Amino acid sequence: MSDILPVLMYHSIGPIPAGSRRRSIFVGARAFERQMALLARRGYRGVTMDEAHAVLQRGAPTREKLCALTFDDGFLDNVTVALPILRRHGHRATCYAVSERIGQRNSWSEDVLGVSSPLADEGALREWIDAGMELGAHTRTHARLTTLDDARLEDEVGGGKRALEDRFGLRVSQFCYPWGAHDDRVVDAVRAAGFAGATTIVRGRARMGVDPLRVPRVHVLNQHHLLQFWLKLETRYGDRR
Repeated sequence: MSDILPVLMYHSIGPIPAGSRRRSIFVGARAFERQMALLARRGYRGVTMDEAHAVLQRGAPTREKLCALTFDDGFLDNVTVALPILRRHGHRATCYAVSERIGQRNSWSEDVLGVSSPLADEGALREWIDAGMELGAHTRTHARLTTLDDARLEDEVGGGKRALEDRFGLRVSQFCYPWGAHDDRVVDAVRAAGFAGATTIVRGRARMGVDPLRVPRVHVLNQHHLLQFWLKLETRYGDRR
């Protein structure tokens, strides 16, 4: 039995685009395949954040080895590359989509990365949902929420939720803070919008009874080899690196 349920954070799964100034968010398909295979070999079942939320909020150790898998921003390669790998190894996952950028590119981080990449369009996200995966919300435009006034904050958080629910005809219960930017006011807005849970970029493995709107995650980056991945998953290394 364990009181820990690691939540892994990914972005793009595939090759590093030419001209990229930051390699870290691009995890190669071969590396991702090996990571998902290792999870299965170690007895883990990859779950969505909605599933993880139900377990974490019980506050009691779980008998099953669970690991939540999350993908920020809704990149197209989450569906074309990651989805077949997830299905092959029997895992489920949550993809956080930016409601007004569906089918576009992640232009909000082009200054940081030096490149932009395609985001999943509606058809791809429906394929994701139809495969039993979860769609979460990541605001309307990937705004830095701590900088917004109250009206704009509600529109980005609650408006983004409603837009996804209306477009895809489903309940969206999970949220992710763009850039990881959150404070008490932002958390209150996420709660008021009706989200059950929200993930941060605070490093660490989630534990039973964690604040459901401030869930830490284990960062999985391009430079992490398989041993590091295992250490992040199963040791205190994952709580600080």
